[in-house]
Amino acid sequence: MTKEQSLIEHLRRGKKVTRIVAMHEFDLQNLTAAISKLIQKGMNIKKRSKTDSRGTTYTEYYLGRPHNRAAA
Repeated sequence: MTKEQSLIEHLRRGKKVTRIVAMHEFDLQNLTAAISKLIQKGMNIKKRSKTDSRGTTYTEYYLGRPHNRAAA
């Protein structure tokens, strides 16, 4: 299974991913680029900015509901 496929399965299971998770679990060094590719392929990936207990801001990505392509 490729890194991209592993990331997709992780998201489809309803899990969220951050840069740290991507580096440790999927050996992805550039999560932003990987997410951009998935969005270009039509995946509805959402992001949320969060702040940890030390005040550091980070981005969390998750899979949103599928796009309704029939609506226009």
